[in-house]
Amino acid sequence: MAQDVTIRGENGIPIDADSTYNAAQTVVKGIATTNYTQSDFTLDSFQRLRVSEPRIQFECSFSAQTPATASSIWESTAVASGTVALTGNLFGSTLATTTSTSSGYWIQSYNHVRYAPGISTLLRFTFCFNSLISGVTSRLGMFTDQGTFPSTAGDGAYLEAAGSVVSFVVRSMAGGAGSETRINQSSWNMDKMDGTGTSGVNLNWANTQHFVMEYQWLGVGTIRFGFETGSSGTVWAHQINAVNSATTSWSRTGTLPLRAECYTSTSQAVAGTLTLVNCVVMQEGDVQLLRGWRYFSSNSGGTVRLGGTALGLYPVMSLRAASTNDLTKRTRFIPTSVSITLAVVATGATSVQVALLTFPTPNTAATFAVQPAGSGTTVDIAATATTAITGTAIASWIIPNVVGTYTFDLSNMPDNQNVAGYNAAGTVAIAGSSVLTLAAGPMTGTASAGATIAATINWKEII
Repeated sequence: MAQDVTIRGENGIPIDADSTYNAAQTVVKGIATTNYTQSDFTLDSFQRLRVSEPRIQFECSFSAQTPATASSIWESTAVASGTVALTGNLFGSTLATTTSTSSGYWIQSYNHVRYAPGISTLLRFTFCFNSLISGVTSRLGMFTDQGTFPSTAGDGAYLEAAGSVVSFVVRSMAGGAGSETRINQSSWNMDKMDGTGTSGVNLNWANTQHFVMEYQWLGVGTIRFGFETGSSGTVWAHQINAVNSATTSWSRTGTLPLRAECYTSTSQAVAGTLTLVNCVVMQEGDVQLLRGWRYFSSNSGGTVRLGGTALGLYPVMSLRAASTNDLTKRTRFIPTSVSITLAVVATGATSVQVALLTFPTPNTAATFAVQPAGSGTTVDIAATATTAITGTAIASWIIPNVVGTYTFDLSNMPDNQNVAGYNAAGTVAIAGSSVLTLAAGPMTGTASAGATIAATINWKEII
């Protein structure tokens, strides 16, 4: 709404000016008009001027190590002898097929970037399709595949090169079975990026490109696809508005992982490749503050645990996302503190080691049967406590082999750290990425009797 204002100089004398203010424009007499639009990236997907400090929710450089090596960040799977390798000059990682049909490679982040209503989510992904080969499909974006790879079962949006046809794709299971809406480059409604659009930019798919995708979910929000072009800035190529256009939401959730894949649908003369350079997801605000963490606690139960006799770590209790459905399995939980009580010390050991493990194995006989009211996380207190386990430690401590209670504060653990994820199919295997296990055992020597242990884990979560 326009309004009259009085503009005064430093001496307090009114300056003769007419001013009009609205969400997109400021006009002051004698001064050039400034316009703010989505097309020049000054407005986010909620039509707000970008004045916030973006929060990085996920980032990865593919030049330091391959996704297969970064196994606590990416789930990485070869299909029919597909491969992943660092590029020769170490600027990225390349997913490659073989020349056989139905071969390929896919990666998906364990971290699902948390959606919050009213916050715009922005993905930037640099890559190279290398060659557009008939029978080879390459994809990258924020989406899932919960069927038999490659399938349409999942949610999200991505950029695709299927042979020589480049498209933006929206995938959804909101209608039950997986379905896809595919918009080929020739039908992009903002700029076809073939030299005929307003920007005049003609993308060469044999060169490295900078894909940009921004979405507001809200079930029926807007999705925008585009490319960073350098001299022309970010050019939006296509926009999808799901409001008043469908009977369901455009996907079941706005909480999505990053994913990339390359595969063959026919036999090939040469292998297909997709080179990944860098990716980052940013949000225009702090999701954790706006959406709010919920806090829970659980303990190892009324039966004390045995800490094992040989050198090693033995399960005391574990957490994983609830198994209600594949969306609750994406519950993000982060421990805030851990307490270990030695009721009886280990005989023959000088100290006891304690660790929080992801990817614990074998975690024999674990049964996730305890679920605090209202929580999206379940607890195991039944794993065989005399069988040592291994895993990736995200925190570890050494405590004296002395009766007492030892508490460790984890409140400073970064909120955007992926502490416990889950695999791409949405399953929650006992020995899998979705499990976080508190373990303890003798630090030195061989004990003739293991310590008797009880424990408590406090955590926060967002479903």
